[in-house]
Amino acid sequence: MVRRAFAAYNRGDVDALCEFMAPDVELRPPVSALRGVAYRGHEGVRQWFADLDESFSRVRIEPIELTDLGGLVLALTSFEAKGGESEVEFDSELGLLLEVDDGRIVSWRGHFNHAAARAEAEAQASTRDRPGPPPA
Repeated sequence: MVRRAFAAYNRGDVDALCEFMAPDVELRPPVSALRGVAYRGHEGVRQWFADLDESFSRVRIEPIELTDLGGLVLALTSFEAKGGESEVEFDSELGLLLEVDDGRIVSWRGHFNHAAARAEAEAQASTRDRPGPPPA
């Protein structure tokens, strides 16, 4: 499912991408940390695509390694882009942590590098492994 979502992203097919996303999805691409903006819901997905179109003439996410962590998918990818006005091409690491529930992506969090995505995945895994309070 994650590979098909990336394929929709790479085609620029926002409608197809929304099919893989929960209606209340929260998107936090790496620039969210810089801009303080998260995209929410399918309208947020559409806005995210519009923002990408303003900056880039081409973007691609190429999966390198996908790891199923039981409700989370750690995606180590490369991000390939071409600037809209500058036409400068660049490739960089992109680490994604995708939370999946009921067959749809409910959260998409991006990191500028693989190490940061792995660290978040490990932190979430350790939180999930901790026993909760005993039942009342």
